[in-house]
Amino acid sequence: MKQSRLLPIRRLVMTRDDHLDLLYRRMNPGTSIPSTVDLRVLKDAHIPSHILAVFDIPPSEWEPSYSPVLVPIRADLHVRDFRTNIIPQSAPGTPYPNPRVSTCTGGRFVTLPVVPLQVPHAPSIPLLFLFALGLESRSQLLYCRLLPPEVISEFPALPAMAQLMGALCSDRELTDYIVFNQGLWKNILFLGPRDTGFVGIARTAWNVTVEARRNRQHAAAAGMDVRQRRPSPVSNT
Repeated sequence: MKQSRLLPIRRLVMTRDDHLDLLYRRMNPGTSIPSTVDLRVLKDAHIPSHILAVFDIPPSEWEPSYSPVLVPIRADLHVRDFRTNIIPQSAPGTPYPNPRVSTCTGGRFVTLPVVPLQVPHAPSIPLLFLFALGLESRSQLLYCRLLPPEVISEFPALPAMAQLMGALCSDRELTDYIVFNQGLWKNILFLGPRDTGFVGIARTAWNVTVEARRNRQHAAAAGMDVRQRRPSPVSNT
């Protein structure tokens, strides 16, 4: 993945649902997933071949309200961009899913098989596939999901990035970054994406997060509070 110029002054925040929605739009079916796993097709580019039902706890431990993350995937792109094969091999002669026109709505739909997949961390899977499959290349979006925007301005000075992250984040914010970045890194180790640029950004973010946590722990042991308040935006009047 090409490293584009970082824009630290621009705040770009993406949630897990944003990643999944963007992944669906890059794969081109609509985001609404019927129970029949018929997906609406927006255009004839990157039509997925499968739906991954992604979860990070064993099915035997699912609560009634739990549901896997449903992620579109193309088998050929996955084989190209990942070292771990998670798509079952189709029987010889199996046709590729073709869109059909619905007589009821006039829209075009494709019926896809569902592949269950247990991973270390389900919430970060949409982000991983979005970038590792080359469907999104804006490194600013990736950095700003994995680190506070203010921290990115210190790149590539990792110690300064970690120190600033530890100073700016509340305990809850730091914990959220730790959980997500660690989960993403575990998924990378589990699935083996080939994109070294993407892997490098994720590794940097995880290393900065680990160091920020270590700084926070050392400060707490010494009875110090290293946090600082983010400056309030200046309003022009």
